[in-house]
Amino acid sequence: MTVHANVKPLMHWLIYRRYTVRITERATTEVSGVITTPDGPISFHYDPIERIIMLPTQRIAINEYGWEVDA
Repeated sequence: MTVHANVKPLMHWLIYRRYTVRITERATTEVSGVITTPDGPISFHYDPIERIIMLPTQRIAINEYGWEVDA
């Protein structure tokens, strides 16, 4: 049985932002993919343990509910 990362906080963050997502890789310690924003597609990496969303120009910390918090 394969154990995947908990992406629920990430999905909540995406819903709050009204972004769509295409996940290309999902492992226990990292999730990667492309987020579609009003400005166009952006590649991302997500650390499900620390709940950090890594975008090309910023890092966003979120809580277990997907709300942004101070890192």
